[in-house]
Amino acid sequence: MTNPRIYRNGKLDKEASVTFRNRAVPTEPEIESLLRRADKIENEYYRLRAKAIIGLVKVFGKRRIELTLLEMADIHAEGSLLYITFTIAKKHKKGMFQYIKFLQDKIKKGEIPIADLSSKSYSELHQAWETWAKTEEGIKFKIVKKPKATPINDKYGKLIFEYYSYMLKHFPRCQYFFPSGVRRYILRNDQHLTGRHLLRIVKQLDKTLWLHLFRKGKGSEVAKKYGRTLDSAFQVKETLDLERTETALRYIEENVPKLETGET
Repeated sequence: MTNPRIYRNGKLDKEASVTFRNRAVPTEPEIESLLRRADKIENEYYRLRAKAIIGLVKVFGKRRIELTLLEMADIHAEGSLLYITFTIAKKHKKGMFQYIKFLQDKIKKGEIPIADLSSKSYSELHQAWETWAKTEEGIKFKIVKKPKATPINDKYGKLIFEYYSYMLKHFPRCQYFFPSGVRRYILRNDQHLTGRHLLRIVKQLDKTLWLHLFRKGKGSEVAKKYGRTLDSAFQVKETLDLERTETALRYIEENVPKLETGET
């Protein structure tokens, strides 16, 4: 799979990649332009898929992994609303106890000597645990289901619904909302696209865009709507499904001016 970073003449343009990644959130005119480019995609499935991705990140500000895990069974229309249940995979570092158990299991299997555990001081173990906790084995995922909804007739909700209806009609056996394919037009029923592939789909429309910018834009939108209040922090946290309130507060600090008053 092609790396979605910016290449020129076959070489990675690091300066351009950093610039685009840190660019401002897309404006409404930019998103309109993005959708017009998507409308030029000849194949109906690819066209609707690209527009659905834009709709999802614009309405919900979801992470790439949350889009990849989205299943057809997580979506249903009822009345004027489209209900979508997202799977949130929150990462947590495993603790020191789990690290010691990990080492003990390795010792039992003969994969490491017992000295790797018995000869280490607490500070050495703690340092080794901190390194291990950053690896795949040292991280555990807590799966949480988060139900959301959007009006079907909403400008962006309509994009999601049109793709959903197409999938129901043409690919009813697909488990995932964004299934992967073995080759052009042939989809796998039980496998999903990667987050990198979703990013590549958007970058084919505009190489300067990153999906996280839509998430940043959604957080900014909610913060501005509710202002510098505790409720605003709650709303940002709930909208983006953030784990830490401090992250929500940062959206408020960066987007909502603090009103200062002088003497009257």
